[in-house]
Amino acid sequence: MPIDTVQEALHIRRKKNAQVFRNIARLWEAGQTSHSDQELLDKLHPWREDHSLRFFNVLPYLLAMTSISTLIFGFFLHPHIQFIWSFLGAFFTGFLAYLLYESQQPLRQVIHYLEQRMIDLRYGLKFQQLPAYLPIQAQPILVISRLKQYFPLFNRGDKSNEITYYASTTWNDGEIEHQVLVFKYQYVSEMPIFQDGNTDKKIVKEIEKDLWGAFIFQMPALGIAVSNQRSRFFEPYTRSWQSSDILINRKINIFGCDQHQLAREVSPSMTLKLNDFFQHFSGDLIYHHQEQILCYVGEQDLFQTTSKRDEINDIPALRGHLRTMTMPQYQKFQQHMLNLIR
Repeated sequence: MPIDTVQEALHIRRKKNAQVFRNIARLWEAGQTSHSDQELLDKLHPWREDHSLRFFNVLPYLLAMTSISTLIFGFFLHPHIQFIWSFLGAFFTGFLAYLLYESQQPLRQVIHYLEQRMIDLRYGLKFQQLPAYLPIQAQPILVISRLKQYFPLFNRGDKSNEITYYASTTWNDGEIEHQVLVFKYQYVSEMPIFQDGNTDKKIVKEIEKDLWGAFIFQMPALGIAVSNQRSRFFEPYTRSWQSSDILINRKINIFGCDQHQLAREVSPSMTLKLNDFFQHFSGDLIYHHQEQILCYVGEQDLFQTTSKRDEINDIPALRGHLRTMTMPQYQKFQQHMLNLIR
């Protein structure tokens, strides 16, 4: 490779990648200083600089190919040329390719940050933050562990179970501003698939399951559990209750701590609301019997985002991605949950 060509390639690489780093720095600043989703979008257009969000890694790729080719040719030609020279040449070009290669990690980090920032500005979801209703002075892991202990829905997985991801927000039902904690719950179970009868050796398969849900605070302590997945429920919600509508009884199962309380709290209006909610969602819902907390756990991914843009290689594509990004499952869940608790 001629020296002039190498120098030109290094100059182009340095210039293009320096611009990408400047763009990344501006994107971090835009996200940190924006106070609305539209303000963030406005800071991305007009950009007035090169729009590129792709590092120029042609030279490292060429060097890596040269390294591999040198190693292969050296292996086949070693009777004529000492293999050590081919190995040293391959090592040198490979190491140079490694040094010159720019990782995509800074781009992935800033795009992920802007996605979360847009969700915060558009939907009010603050990731990895606890609601103000909770004792925020305590460690989050201890607070979440305490919340899990309130509800029997988290006794799953014989190896591990934890809330791995969460976001706080507030919902207004027209009268009360409810603090809400939306979460992703993951549990792992071990299933033995083979065991040697002569020894204690066994092969275990791990089964990982993800569920999503929400804790909603400032709710009445009704002591009611509802499910469209199970015909029996956990302690203390073991008393079954039937509505006067046979079709609803086939779709959802209602449980509680006391038959008299169930008859008093589960009105025909509430039964219709519960039925409407579980027509759109599959899972379990509990109004705690002592604490003013409602908990729902189900199969729908409440953090799922959709966008009309798949590949992001420049600022206009990033802006289009952020502009069209929505959370359909979360929006649907919020709408139907508010209809239920009003």
